Amino acid sequence: MTTPITGLGPGVVVGQPQVGAQRYGLFSASNGPLDMPPHGEISGVTYEAEHCGDGFLWVPASLNAPGQSKTFDGCNPFPYGIPFTVGATYHTSAIGRSEADMERLVRIRHADNQQAIVEQMFWGGRTVAPLMADLLTGAGITMQDVTPTPGTACPIEMGIGLLENYLATYPYRGVLHAQPIVSPFATERLLSVPDGKPGAAGTKYLSPMGNVWSYGRGYSGNKPDNAATVPVAGTAYIVATGPVSLWRDPTVYVNPPLRSMNRSTNEVFVLAEQAWAGTIECLIGYVLVNLTGE
Repeated sequence: MTTPITGLGPGVVVGQPQVGAQRYGLFSASNGPLDMPPHGEISGVTYEAEHCGDGFLWVPASLNAPGQSKTFDGCNPFPYGIPFTVGATYHTSAIGRSEADMERLVRIRHADNQQAIVEQMFWGGRTVAPLMADLLTGAGITMQDVTPTPGTACPIEMGIGLLENYLATYPYRGVLHAQPIVSPFATERLLSVPDGKPGAAGTKYLSPMGNVWSYGRGYSGNKPDNAATVPVAGTAYIVATGPVSLWRDPTVYVNPPLRSMNRSTNEVFVLAEQAWAGTIECLIGYVLVNLTGE
């Protein structure tokens, strides 16, 4: 509860006004969320990535050096989706609230924050949250820095061009990950254009080559392969990946509020939890860009 303004009584309690559509982010640019398979919350998910293989060019020996051979690539990689939990809590007095209302409020808090927490899992920069590199374990993918001079920011146009070129090795749309601060600078240069009405549900922001932007509030923005390195003011890291897929348990589990009541203080502690997993497919690279100037 907020403190009333001096000279005025408490405000009249009304219903929550409408807040509009949820913000744009990783959920807009990823596949899913799909239903978590049985036991996925314990062991995660994995699958054979069928679209990561390479092709080759072969010409007749009369047009090439004799004896040109055909090589065979190995098996497809298996991306691994690390299981993790998205949670929210609600701490309140038991007086004046029903158990159903407490559960409703913690579910709202969980729903409001789940996208940012999932984004943090992909590029969190905290010791409790893996970076994207950890999601590549066992998938045979190496993170690449495509910045022309590593550690020195390049113009944003060049940086996006390098990432577009990098993603062009994959036959389908990729994902460009960045903090929201990158959005106005990329939009000004027509490097990020909505494919529908800006801000409308279902609208995706696309690069000139049609790759999908994910502007994540939960992204740390730190160097993707070294979370301790923070970009200097006016610069930003942008990450390019293959498709991102998300799985989640269809059920959000909430503890019965009154069973967690502290009867000596009449306080109630409500917890909402949901199991998730996520994968990155085929490739991941990043670039350091200047947001202003050259």
